[in-house]
Amino acid sequence: MSDQHSIDPAGSDPKKKDSISIIYHQKNDSPKYFEIKRSKIYLFFIGLPAVTLFALIFGAIGILNTSPTHLLKSYRDNQKNKTEMANQEKLQDQLNASLEENEKLKKEITQVQEMKTTEAAKTTTDVAVKTTPATTTTTNTDLKCPAPVACPAPAASANANSIGLSTLSLFRPIQGQKDRTRPAVLNLSGFKTAIGRDTVNLQFNIIPSVTDDSKISGHIIVLMKNEIAIQAYPLQALGGNDFQINYSAGEPFATQRFRPVDASFVKPRKSGNYSFTVFIFSKSGDLIHYQSITLPLKL
Repeated sequence: MSDQHSIDPAGSDPKKKDSISIIYHQKNDSPKYFEIKRSKIYLFFIGLPAVTLFALIFGAIGILNTSPTHLLKSYRDNQKNKTEMANQEKLQDQLNASLEENEKLKKEITQVQEMKTTEAAKTTTDVAVKTTPATTTTTNTDLKCPAPVACPAPAASANANSIGLSTLSLFRPIQGQKDRTRPAVLNLSGFKTAIGRDTVNLQFNIIPSVTDDSKISGHIIVLMKNEIAIQAYPLQALGGNDFQINYSAGEPFATQRFRPVDASFVKPRKSGNYSFTVFIFSKSGDLIHYQSITLPLKL
C-alpha cells in the first residue's frame, strides 16, 4: 500500500508533478497520506534561511552603527565641524572689520591731505596778497601819496586779542592767552551728525599733524548755533553766573595719533542749517585750534 502511493504511474495527473506525496505510517495506527507542494518546500529550506541571513546581516550593521564607539566618533566629528565653521565665521568677521577700518583710514587720510592742500593754497594766496602792496610802492613812484604798507601777520606767540577771542563775550578772557593755531598742530576730519530722540551729536576726529609722536592735551569746546539759538558742549560750560565759558570747562583730551569726539547738544525743534564751531585750548589756556563748519539738520 505504501509503495503504490509513493510512486506516480506514467499516466498520472500532471498537476501532481509540482507536489511531493508522503505516506506517514506509525505503529498501531493507520497510514496517513500527505501532499506538499515543491514551492513550500523551497520556501522552508531556502527562503527562510535566506531571510534569516539577511536579518542577521542588517542587525549586525545596525549594531555597529549604534555602538558607543561609533556614536562617540560621530559626536567628535560633529563638534570638530562646528568648531571649524565657528572659526571660519570669526575669521570672516575679522576680515570684514579690517576692510572697513582700512576704508575708513583711507578716507581720513584723503581728507587730511585735502585739508593740507587747502591750507597750503590759502597760505600761498595770503603771501601773494601781502606782497602786492610792496610791489605797488616800487612801481607807482609818480603818485603823490605813498602806497599803504601791509600789516605784518601775527606771530605764533601773539596775544589772543589778534584773533578776536576777546570780542566774543561767551569766553572769559585769560591774561596772557596766546594764539597758537599757526602752524597747525591738529587736524579735524570726519564731521557728521547723529540725531537721537532728544539729542543731536556732532562727531569728528582729532588727528595730530606733528610727526614727532608727542602727546597733545587740552580742552575741547563746541558751539552749535543758528539764527535764533546757541548751545555749548559740554552743557555745563555755560553754567556760570556770568554766562561766560571758561576754557577749563571743556572736555579734556590727550592724544598722540587719533582721538574721536562726540559732542552732544539738546535737540532743537526746527530743521535747517546749523553752524558748529570747535575751539581747542591747551592746558594753559592758549588756543591751539579753531574750526567752523555748517551742516544741515533734518529733525
